[in-house]
Amino acid sequence: MQQIFLILGICLCLLLPCVVLAKDMAPIALSKTFNGSMESAAYWVSEKFDGIRCYWDGKALYTRNGNLIHAPKWFVDGLPSEPLDGELWAGRGGYQKVAKTVLDKTPNQEQWQQITYQVFDLPSRSQTFEVRQQTLKAIIERKNKPFLKWVKQTKVDNLGAINAALDNVVSLGGEGLILRPLNSLYEIGRSDTMLKLKVRQDSEARVIAYQAGRGKYENMMGAVWVELANGKMFKIGSGFSDDERQNPPPIGSEITFSHEGYTEKGLPRFATFERIKAQE
Repeated sequence: MQQIFLILGICLCLLLPCVVLAKDMAPIALSKTFNGSMESAAYWVSEKFDGIRCYWDGKALYTRNGNLIHAPKWFVDGLPSEPLDGELWAGRGGYQKVAKTVLDKTPNQEQWQQITYQVFDLPSRSQTFEVRQQTLKAIIERKNKPFLKWVKQTKVDNLGAINAALDNVVSLGGEGLILRPLNSLYEIGRSDTMLKLKVRQDSEARVIAYQAGRGKYENMMGAVWVELANGKMFKIGSGFSDDERQNPPPIGSEITFSHEGYTEKGLPRFATFERIKAQE
């Protein structure tokens, strides 16, 4: 049975059309992973939100991939004329809710009431991070909208304080931290001045096959076989709810999984399914 699931999945995957869409990425900074070294005398630290990254150009909202977000008029009208960089968020652990809400082309007024725009930077400003934060906080306070939030920044000057902040966020159900070196400028693209820190790393892979379940998972999906961008294949069997095992991620879909580094063979260690990747 397992061989049948695997062969069927691979065959279906090979039949899927390969479509590459040219998109204009939003002009925002993208984070790198903090390597554990204090390369700045201190860092400004904030919570890393598990939402949808959102760029406001002064007139409309866009995902990081440059796709228009169809927000309600009252939401858009409450934003300033200056470009903003932040995250549309529905609370810790609310990724699926926020993705379903903000990526819908027809905005649901009631669901949007549960969304906040957690703003952490002013991408058009050439000032240092500290000055940008002072300006950003003042802009948001003047707007005084319940859904428009300034992301609190805390200065830390040692690894012990950084790890304590990480432990605190994780204990509250958060995902991790974002670190910004002192006096850093805003850099569009993959940036050395925007660093993420998490207990577990996140990666993405494409589902290519299913493996049948056994025991309590009989007649359900037991694991998914996935392929990384570098072509390496492996299976993920943990992190799925019973409902997700009965309705597994579609063949060919992109999923996000967490892991604890890599094995000597370059495969993710202790991989756990997190969610189907939203098409932002």
